Amino acid sequence: MIGKISLFLLFILFIWGNLVAGLHAGLGCPDWPLCYGEVVPPYRWDTYMEFMHRVIGAITSIFLAIFCYQRFRSYNGFAKFIPILIILLLIFQIILGGIVVIMELPVDLTTFHFANAMVIFALVLYMLYFDGIYRKPQFSLSGYGGIFFFLSIVIFIQLVLGAYVRHSSSGLACPDFPTCLGYLIPPELSGLILNHFAHRTLAYLITIIVAVMLIASYTSKALKKYQFELLLLIGFIVLQILLGAGVVLTKLQFAVTALHLTVALLIFYTALYAWFRGMQESSV
Repeated sequence: MIGKISLFLLFILFIWGNLVAGLHAGLGCPDWPLCYGEVVPPYRWDTYMEFMHRVIGAITSIFLAIFCYQRFRSYNGFAKFIPILIILLLIFQIILGGIVVIMELPVDLTTFHFANAMVIFALVLYMLYFDGIYRKPQFSLSGYGGIFFFLSIVIFIQLVLGAYVRHSSSGLACPDFPTCLGYLIPPELSGLILNHFAHRTLAYLITIIVAVMLIASYTSKALKKYQFELLLLIGFIVLQILLGAGVVLTKLQFAVTALHLTVALLIFYTALYAWFRGMQESSV
């Protein structure tokens, strides 16, 4: 139960953070660890958007610490390093969050902050699936399950690239869809345009990979057992592309961008889950 709550709180934390960025409230608390020099700051909507992000982060950290302690006790051998690693990454994340605020949201650091959060998310999901009692921790890239590991890596890169597009103000570098500045491939691929177009291109590549895997699952017995996950992935990806178009056409409307991140997390979750299930079934 603690693990499920921890994962749910991480989801909420990511979505709230996206809303903070979409509403340009990232510096609602311009200092750290206090907010305007106080534990509880005076009310202002942008201040409390950022302040609540910190509160949710603190609550999430408590649940994660308890969950890591539980898994540390149930894991054996080298697997015990996983909950320790999460705690180290969590401490780093908190410190990095303070640095990001103090340095007034530098693009590279905010993107790295997001990437580190995605690593924590993946490791927490791993610990949720492998409880150390009924499902022993393991790592394997064999068989079709291993394909989902590499797919997860590509999706992780896409997530981080999306964060970079967001924080570098590249979100409207291609203000139209499905074309970019009226072209299928814009004539000048550099700067903000390159950032945005690379994000779109990788999205199409992920779509093709999953579509090919789904088609193959109807003829391959080994891949057929992942058919449900592949159907989920293709459904989420189609929705994600539509939301991506909505992000552009609504000019980065904050609710649409939050939904865009939500579906991205579900895509990442599904790919990782398929890999974990593949490892567990191959060991039976």
